[in-house]
Amino acid sequence: MKVTLSALDTYESSFTPLVVIELAQDVKEETKEWLKNRIIAKKKDGGAQLLFRPLLNKYEKETLENQNLYLVGASKIRLLLGAEAVGLVKECNDNTMRAFTYGTRQNFKGFDDNNDDFLTMAECQFIIKHELENLRAKDEKMIPGYPQAKLYPGKSLLRRLLTSGIVIQVFPLHDNEALKKLEDTWYTRLALKYQPIENHRLESAYQNHLILKVLVFNFLNCFASLFYIAFVLKDMKLLRQSLATLLITSQILNQIVESLLPYWLQKKHGVRVKRKVQALKADIDATLYEQVILEKEMGTYMGTFDDYLELFLQFGYVSLFSCVYPLAAAFAVLNNFTEVNSDALKMCRVFKRPFSEPSASIGVWQLAFETMSVISVVTNCALIGMSPQVNAVFPESKTDLILIVVAVEHALLALKFILAFAIPDKPRHIQVKLARLEFESLEALKQQQMKLAAENLKEESRVSGKEKET
Repeated sequence: MKVTLSALDTYESSFTPLVVIELAQDVKEETKEWLKNRIIAKKKDGGAQLLFRPLLNKYEKETLENQNLYLVGASKIRLLLGAEAVGLVKECNDNTMRAFTYGTRQNFKGFDDNNDDFLTMAECQFIIKHELENLRAKDEKMIPGYPQAKLYPGKSLLRRLLTSGIVIQVFPLHDNEALKKLEDTWYTRLALKYQPIENHRLESAYQNHLILKVLVFNFLNCFASLFYIAFVLKDMKLLRQSLATLLITSQILNQIVESLLPYWLQKKHGVRVKRKVQALKADIDATLYEQVILEKEMGTYMGTFDDYLELFLQFGYVSLFSCVYPLAAAFAVLNNFTEVNSDALKMCRVFKRPFSEPSASIGVWQLAFETMSVISVVTNCALIGMSPQVNAVFPESKTDLILIVVAVEHALLALKFILAFAIPDKPRHIQVKLARLEFESLEALKQQQMKLAAENLKEESRVSGKEKET
């Protein structure tokens, strides 16, 4: 039996909340009702066909603070159809990765009609975010209750609501049960502002240009003094001390500022919220109310930019001058061991849960790390050539020493590029699976076009037959 979106219910009194929408305090009732109707309306009517309800009903709002918080969820079938719409890739029973389709759902590993865990919570929240962002204006000229907030056909409603200040924020909820299991593993184991003058067409282009400028600035800011000590002062002892100081100090400060201090402040805020909830006598789901209020006040995770930058600088400290201070690698390993847990703490207890964003690679960061590795080969060869032990082998002819150092450096770079070329980015079996998936997608598209053409021909013949009869 084929299930369509029109067959789904859009209202349930009780459902699993996945996403929270916070409205401004002074939003008019007609605006709230309009937004609710657009979210729960059927897809064929231009809605998102999601489940929607306020965190507090009108009687509970009289007892509690008037929080304009609304919960958004979706039925199981709606999420599965949404997974097909966004092209979510899942593992099949034959261990291949394919785009999920509702019609072939039984062919996917882990799927069962009675199993609610086929889609992860992050995938469900991504689907809901996609549906909310694809709510488009139809024939409305303005947002009800706000004549100054103009609407244009085909434009995103959510973006307009955010820019108008009607919607404060949209954020996904954490999975508390999963967090408790994750925390058990912790204890058992030891922004730059937008630059409108550039006016990039794509977000990826903006990010690439931003990363390039920030990397150049941070490279000079962090490593210029070390290069000066190494190649101008030629003081290896001072270089070793400076490198150790910069590396260890930056690691300790990052751990404190990024994770420990925000976590301590968040815990203090959590205690105040718990006391407020315990003092309430309203008949509400106190656990859900407490979770939503706590996560509403959490900071927003701005992306992986700062984390990649931190890794890039650490990689530079370790690789650029590794021959002078080999112990830097040991400090980096120790820092990374603690960083895994502190980042998990930061993502789970300090920041709001971010929506998952599909990505094919790490983008321009790959080029940045590869460039750093090339520079590190050059600097380490130069530092080794400047060492007293090597200079003692060539006491008279410095030209021979320079030629040998340059030859070794070129040989190492050639070896690096040969290995990079010889080892493919994608293993052979992955390439075969991707080619097969692309072929099957083209075949499915071809079959769909042929079916559509046959239906059009049938319709044309039927119309022409009626015309002849008349």
